[in-house]
Amino acid sequence: MENNKNSNTLCQKRQKMTLKGYYKNLPEPTYPKKDFVNTIAERCNVTIATANNWVKYGIKPSNPEHVRILSEITGISPEYLWD
Repeated sequence: MENNKNSNTLCQKRQKMTLKGYYKNLPEPTYPKKDFVNTIAERCNVTIATANNWVKYGIKPSNPEHVRILSEITGISPEYLWD
């Protein structure tokens, strides 16, 4: 039974760990594509749906400032952002 008691203890810190605590200590997942679209939406002050239209469907923004921001974020020259 001694092993059951110790299995709920972190070896390094010697603190009791709960299931909720274990879950909270897991590293945050990364979603590069989602984060990219969210960054565009935030920086351009548009909806995520609008940013998705630009990225996924190749729709060019009508606002030149948005084009400049997209170029800045990606490092791609504005004339090459769309076919």
